[in-house]
Amino acid sequence: MPDKLLILGGTHEAYDLAECLVEQYSRKNLIVISSLAGVTGSPKLPAGQVRIGGFANTYNRGGKSVRSSILGLRKYLLQEKITLLINATHPYATQISENAHTVSKELSLPYLRLSRSPWAKKSGDRWIKVKDLVSASEYLKSEMEKTNSGPTKQIVFLTTGNRSLELFQQCKKLKFLVRTVEAPENFMATAGTKFWKEAEFLRARGPFTLENELALFQKYGVTMLVSKNSGGNSTYPKIEAARKLKIPVLMVDRPSINSANLCQQVNEALDWIVQKTKLKK
Repeated sequence: MPDKLLILGGTHEAYDLAECLVEQYSRKNLIVISSLAGVTGSPKLPAGQVRIGGFANTYNRGGKSVRSSILGLRKYLLQEKITLLINATHPYATQISENAHTVSKELSLPYLRLSRSPWAKKSGDRWIKVKDLVSASEYLKSEMEKTNSGPTKQIVFLTTGNRSLELFQQCKKLKFLVRTVEAPENFMATAGTKFWKEAEFLRARGPFTLENELALFQKYGVTMLVSKNSGGNSTYPKIEAARKLKIPVLMVDRPSINSANLCQQVNEALDWIVQKTKLKK
């Protein structure tokens, strides 16, 4: 019987890991299944087998609660006879990470958290670190609105994703440029009228370039960037642009990671798989 690996994916690292494994090992030795959350439309499909959607639907009781998601993941792992679990989701995907850690521990299933390293602050960076998105919105309301009494409003470039945008909608005295991969439906009426009048929305998917980010900052007159410390190269040019233009960055810290088994590189994950199986490099 071949080993069966489930990769909780959606990140560049997850795609790279699946591709390496499918190229290196036959299905007789290792079956690779990637799970995508299904948050974005028409996602790129990784190598190997793919499932799309949350795990709450796997467990057909109680709706999409946290408990249903945990039970759904547990049911899936048992049904598919998964022998290895790698969580390579986004560093801020806290709920699925907690669920995966809980279920793997319960089932004594070998588990690894693959999470790329965060960005490090460099000379010239003007970072203001905050604990989470709630703290970021509170900072904007308490600090930036104080200095925003002139006729021209401050322009905040918000790049933290679709979730929790309502927190920043409460910052009445600021203008926002909001960039997301998918259009946030909750903020657009069917007729195209914006529910958030002080925000302009951009749809774009990385990787981005420094040249384009500099042009965007200057076009919209950005005065502050709000970002998660996602790490990686794909969205780093916005951090470089802010540095070059001497613009402050409200940097949202990463959530803590439960797993003792943690790596930051795809080759480390490959070594872990070899260690846990009879596969050879």
